[in-house]
Amino acid sequence: MSAKAEITSEGVIGLSGELKFPVIMQMRKQLEGMLKGVSGSIVVDFSAVSAVDSSALSLWMCCLRYADSVGAELEPRNVPQEMMSFASLVGLDNQLT
Repeated sequence: MSAKAEITSEGVIGLSGELKFPVIMQMRKQLEGMLKGVSGSIVVDFSAVSAVDSSALSLWMCCLRYADSVGAELEPRNVPQEMMSFASLVGLDNQLT
């Protein structure tokens, strides 16, 4: 199982692979490293994510909190339906729209 985050030439953070529990801490560290020293609005594109579990929502919430602490705002794009379902179940769907 693998996942990756890359910054595109347009400044979009593109996520790919499986956002599941075994890789979440690694992804969190990678994303926080990308967000250090940035400000303003940053798009996070989930279009290349192939699978998620509930830990992907936890990853997103941690990234939102970190982004807020550095003065950035994350804008999710192409969020997987499964992740939207997890968010809706716990009342956090407004964090992904």
